[in-house]
Amino acid sequence: MLKITRSDLSVIERQLYNKGRDIDVAFYNALFDEEGKSYIPDSLMLYMAKDGGMGNGLEIDNYNPNASVYQTYEALRILDELNFDAKETNEVYLYIMKKICNYLFNRCPMINNLWNPLAKTNDAYAHSEEYSYLEQPYSIWGIHPTAAILGYILVLCPENFAFVKKARKQISFIESELLKDRAWTTYDFISFNSLLGSLRKMNEYAELQQVLEKRIIEEACKHIKDESFNFPFLLSNVQTEGELKAKVEEGLDKIIKNRKSHGLWENAKGWGTNRYAEADSAALKWLGAETVKNLSLLKKFGRIEL
Repeated sequence: MLKITRSDLSVIERQLYNKGRDIDVAFYNALFDEEGKSYIPDSLMLYMAKDGGMGNGLEIDNYNPNASVYQTYEALRILDELNFDAKETNEVYLYIMKKICNYLFNRCPMINNLWNPLAKTNDAYAHSEEYSYLEQPYSIWGIHPTAAILGYILVLCPENFAFVKKARKQISFIESELLKDRAWTTYDFISFNSLLGSLRKMNEYAELQQVLEKRIIEEACKHIKDESFNFPFLLSNVQTEGELKAKVEEGLDKIIKNRKSHGLWENAKGWGTNRYAEADSAALKWLGAETVKNLSLLKKFGRIEL
């Protein structure tokens, strides 16, 4: 079983400070030092648009300064991964959560109980093909990021937020989606796995947790021979065993081996288009973001020597 050693971490830290975005450096510090969490809300404020949603390139492959549901999801994901929760008293944090929830529930209409992750204004700015606007994105994006967002709201918002009740009402729809016999996209795995993690943190919806985990495992087993399937990332909140557990451990070893000689990880997605010169600068920005994403996952699985 491979691990990131203290020596590795020292190299990573030095390179990350040189090449990472401020938000990624802040994430790294908060990941390994509880006191570092206080800088995260201030860092996210730099990405907030006038309507309360998140934009301004928080998602590196989308240079749109305007808010979108997906970029707002990214902010919630960061807060959740760093173990913010409804008990937080930081004023900036509470302000961000109120603005985000108001943006999602009052400015972003749901269609068929799902938020469109894409904003029309994406197409006016440099972006990867992944973020080109689609009026009907659901055949590609499935329930993502709606299911994940609903779980994050339950975890991150104080119970007295009116938006928490709205999120709870939507959970029943997500449960009905699990019963549909359809092939899952990678996005579906991300959102359902995220929701499972949120429900476990809340220690609520025990029956839904069981249904979620069972269905995630069933769908993941269909990818046992798929070398591109990121088992540890897509099953990070699932209790695996047997062959599936072995694939998770193998995937963690693969992540560690894929760290580049300069010390950081690179994002291999690409933009799927040659239309924008910004794709090159995005690849550089991804050095920090991909690195903290992998470190967060490796820390969760005990693969970092601390």
